[in-house]
Amino acid sequence: MDISVIAKLAQACFSSNPAIILGSGASMPYGLPSMDGLQKHLTDNIKPDKGAESEAWTSVRNALVSGDHLEKAMENKNLPQKLTRKIVEETWKCVNQADRKVFIKSINNNIEFPLGRLLGGLLKTSNLIVNIVTPNYDRIAEYACNVHGLLYSTGFTPGYIQRRPGKQIAFQYNEKSMQMIRIWKVHGSLDWFSIEGREVFSAQVFDIPANSRPVIVTPGLHKYEETHNEPFRSIIAGVDEVFEKANGFICIGFGFRDKHIVPKLLERCKRRTVPVAVIAHMLTDEAKRFLKNNAGEKYIGLEMTDTGTRAFTAEEPDGIELDKPDLWSLNGFLTLVM
Repeated sequence: MDISVIAKLAQACFSSNPAIILGSGASMPYGLPSMDGLQKHLTDNIKPDKGAESEAWTSVRNALVSGDHLEKAMENKNLPQKLTRKIVEETWKCVNQADRKVFIKSINNNIEFPLGRLLGGLLKTSNLIVNIVTPNYDRIAEYACNVHGLLYSTGFTPGYIQRRPGKQIAFQYNEKSMQMIRIWKVHGSLDWFSIEGREVFSAQVFDIPANSRPVIVTPGLHKYEETHNEPFRSIIAGVDEVFEKANGFICIGFGFRDKHIVPKLLERCKRRTVPVAVIAHMLTDEAKRFLKNNAGEKYIGLEMTDTGTRAFTAEEPDGIELDKPDLWSLNGFLTLVM
């Protein structure tokens, strides 16, 4: 396949004012843990109390040993509330430890964020807003915006102690709206916390504030129950609107397994064909099925191979080898569109 065909598909997606979907694969190059890494951290660090906690955690560990992935191992298990809190806090500690290292490198200007280049390129057009949707807890998207001088909002007011204002945040200069990035974190963020009986707040800290708990939705029994509460309910409603209006999608390191994102993406693509680009170190089977069966005629999937890049298109749904070595990476993808 001629590389110009690949470039044309990528450019169609880039020029469509796409919504950006970031999966865990977008963060792992920065040292953020994979699901396997998180699983190891939890099994090494969760210390259940005797009795119900110990029995519940043993059932989870047995499922992991038998080959279940972390989320499946925790599904349909009645975990005690105290054990659930331990899982949330250890999950936070695991991700936060790696996230903090990225933050320090960002301050020292010792790290590259191709995501920032992508966002900056999208804002060089007439786009007033670029939307990012992500299940990731980390702040890679926020750091990318900071390093590249881009305004962003995660739905909280600016400041050291941030609140949710009840409406979309916008920035203005001389009474004109400024361009900005909206980041929709459907499973919460490392800097979101709550204190019993009070509203969720955001604080730019690297330790859990006293008497508070992290507001992140972890794998397992309560994952989809928790999202009926604020701020998740409003965030998911906002994501629905983003997907409704999006004229294209760029998915980076996204495995197409998240039940808060994939159904709306499916619905949008079934209603009208829009350009879709999916880039990843390795496309999941779910990603390949989505592209082949639901993405219409204007899609491109790119993944790494031993010799270069494999591309998936409507003409080549089972994939074709390309000589270009790293088009599957965001840096490589950007060579096609910028």
